[in-house]
Amino acid sequence: MFFKKKKRFGKIPTKAERELARKIITDKVDYFCSKYGFSYNRISIRNQTTRLGSCSTLKNLNFNWQIIKFPEDKMEYIIKHELAHLKHPNHGRSFWNEVYSMDPNYKNNHKWTKEHARKYLKF
Repeated sequence: MFFKKKKRFGKIPTKAERELARKIITDKVDYFCSKYGFSYNRISIRNQTTRLGSCSTLKNLNFNWQIIKFPEDKMEYIIKHELAHLKHPNHGRSFWNEVYSMDPNYKNNHKWTKEHARKYLKF
């Protein structure tokens, strides 16, 4: 999930912000992996200016540290979206079916993300 780039450099998170984001996001990822049967290689918390999250072919998950500012259900949607990429690398029908199986409200969460996420991000 990404946005058009506004500036070249983003707000640099403090060490405390980054540690808090790592704890919150890792705990959520681990919970959902256990609940839905996913496995990943590693998690990176980044200061991305155009993406909220991504998933590599090596099963590495990357998240923008600022998603912890989102309402909890929206942050969880971002995480579930990236977990679905562990099984489905594209945005085809099987991918969206996977997202739906974890989040039946995914369409509203996806719409909210497109419309409101920028309000929570500081670049």
